[in-house]
Amino acid sequence: MNQVELITNEDKKEFQQEVNEFLGKLSSDQLIGIQYATTPTAIATHSEYGVYPSVEYSALIHYKK
Repeated sequence: MNQVELITNEDKKEFQQEVNEFLGKLSSDQLIGIQYATTPTAIATHSEYGVYPSVEYSALIHYKK
């Protein structure tokens, strides 16, 4: 049976850790594919130094159960 796991986080390091932990639980023959995406969650309307838009990182992991 095929399954999907969606992992999202706005903190890049936490996102990487969550994805790595989930992938570490899978055996090599279980993984089918991974799709990554970034989505802006707030858009800066000016270019003031040090003001950056927020980004949500997402991974959709398709695997065999």
